[in-house]
Amino acid sequence: MKDSSSYSGQTDPHHTPGQLAARSSAQTFAVAVTGLFKDALDLIYPSGLKCICCGAIIDVTRTYSLCNQCMARVNWIIPGARTCDRCGKLLSANNSGTTCFSCRENPHVFHRALACSQYGALERDIIFSMKYRGHTEIGDILGEIMWDRLQSLDEMEKHEIFQGGIHVIAPVPLSRQRLLARGFNQSYLMAAGLARRMEAPCDQNLLRRIRNTSAMKSLTPAERRQNIRGAFQVTRDVTGQHVMVVDDIYTTGSTADEIATALMAAGAARVIFFTFAAGADVVKS
Repeated sequence: MKDSSSYSGQTDPHHTPGQLAARSSAQTFAVAVTGLFKDALDLIYPSGLKCICCGAIIDVTRTYSLCNQCMARVNWIIPGARTCDRCGKLLSANNSGTTCFSCRENPHVFHRALACSQYGALERDIIFSMKYRGHTEIGDILGEIMWDRLQSLDEMEKHEIFQGGIHVIAPVPLSRQRLLARGFNQSYLMAAGLARRMEAPCDQNLLRRIRNTSAMKSLTPAERRQNIRGAFQVTRDVTGQHVMVVDDIYTTGSTADEIATALMAAGAARVIFFTFAAGADVVKS
């Protein structure tokens, strides 16, 4: 096995530049053919006949349009699982408490958060398929998953989390630039699917992103908070209301906190953040 640390940028002495160029062209061609094959399958098979995660052909009876293998491999947060009493992510085996390590270090503005799964490779594939491959039908499926997650809560959990119900559901908004580029807001598709099943109003215009922000993936928690600060505006009065905010993934809670700050300034009495996936409970080394 080659040691990647020894890479010097020089060409492989066992291959000529022509051979290397040919190999690169072959790899590019293979990627292109794979993409075309997937696009062809999209045309041949309706969305309901393909697994939303791996793309395997399935029948319409499959729960959440997932094949058996992916259904079994998604890291679901099941009834009775140990979850953080603030952000809702799964607690790690080495955490004997009731609060995740992140929430202990970073107090939150929002009242509670809830998730359906722990973010990993399969959860990423489902979200990416919706966001970047244009499979907008996944939004409603995730809304169904979120509805079932609510139904799995016992009465004590429901009371503790909601404390009197939800008055309105709102998606995390995209910037105008990103919305135009993507053509849809995935969080709204999820929120609309959930709201229909809850028989609750969904207001896609309640929150507005008033400035562009940098991608959060490579930022530290402190940098995320700084990056997102002042990015959201509430468009109407929500005095006394319980607001559920829907997004695809919860990581550090920076976005949830900034939105909760804006909502509570507009009078909201309670803010619940609900996502399909949440990051892992990771202890700092």
